[in-house]
Amino acid sequence: MDFAEVHLKRGRDEAVAEKSPWIFSGAIHAVREFEHDGQPCKVFLGDRIVATGYINTQTNIAVRVLEYADVEIDRAFLCRRLETSRTMKETLLQGSTDAYRLVHAEGDLLPGLVVDRYGDYLVVQSSTAGMDALRKDLVPVLVDLFRPMGILEKSTSTSRKTEGLEEVRQVLYGEVPDEVVITEHGLRYVVDLAGGQKTGFFLDQRENRRIIAQHAAGRTALNAYCYSATIGLCMHKAGAASVHNVDLSEGALALAARNYALNGIAPGEDEFQVADVKDFLAEMPDDRYDLVVLDPPKFTASKRTVGAAIKGYKHINMLALRKIQPGGLLFTFSCSGLVDMELFRKIVFYAAKDAGRDARIVRALSADVDHCLSVYHRENEYLKGLMLYVA
Repeated sequence: MDFAEVHLKRGRDEAVAEKSPWIFSGAIHAVREFEHDGQPCKVFLGDRIVATGYINTQTNIAVRVLEYADVEIDRAFLCRRLETSRTMKETLLQGSTDAYRLVHAEGDLLPGLVVDRYGDYLVVQSSTAGMDALRKDLVPVLVDLFRPMGILEKSTSTSRKTEGLEEVRQVLYGEVPDEVVITEHGLRYVVDLAGGQKTGFFLDQRENRRIIAQHAAGRTALNAYCYSATIGLCMHKAGAASVHNVDLSEGALALAARNYALNGIAPGEDEFQVADVKDFLAEMPDDRYDLVVLDPPKFTASKRTVGAAIKGYKHINMLALRKIQPGGLLFTFSCSGLVDMELFRKIVFYAAKDAGRDARIVRALSADVDHCLSVYHRENEYLKGLMLYVA
């Protein structure tokens, strides 16, 4: 394998000192032996190799580090990383599900790569030129380790544009159906592999579904931005007095109805409602619910639109807080990576202030254990949530 040489500027070794998986272009003095973007590279500090990764000269994040050492990037390397990740995830999940995130990019020391396992099938997402270049080695390793019936690639993230890449949707191995059925904590869900959001399912909310269900018995519940209503199904199963699953997508609610039927659960009156959540909340009378879940889509993917996202999150949280009875609960989430937990707490604070409600944070929420984070890379912490008691 031919490696490019990346030489760091003198005094610009912050990434090396902090073991960051990202090295920015401003820290680079020179690039030698360069052939193409996505090429594997060795990172030099003086005459010493301090890291191995891959390079893209078109992006501000010029190098993504795979190892802070001089190593070979080959099938054996990928095999070790994947075996380590599988062992950790399966040990932590303890058989609670047959669907989990096998590789969570930087969190599993494979920046630019996501691999989700849905029973006998794998879904791969590459967001960088470097991971695209490793595809030819990655697929045989995945086949050897997991013996899947099929591997689907859904590399459609917006970050691919920054990397100079087109979207890719293709079957990499075997045959992949449009849908599969998975099991999670005793419930079964339809996963839309072909057209569903993300890789087909919100694996990251697994533990939050369980937590919310623990508090649902006897409550009147609103599940806003419900998608396939997995949280609503969990609340119904847990004995909620009533559940409203609200989403603007008719297709998502059709999938939700199938999930209910798959588990032998008959929905209540108006349990599925096609509506814009902001309009739905605005039209509801105050003190309508005593449990509300807000799980909106990503409001921003760019620093230019963070201000608008802040206003959007504040508005929907303010509306929701006005609709909750005293003694009720709000579970509110943001999956915008550019809105960190500190900022999200401030947004919810101002939403409560403007709603005139005394809201107390009961617990912080995050993605489940298979979406692990590197202690050296907080940027990968995209999902955050708060459980609020509304007095």
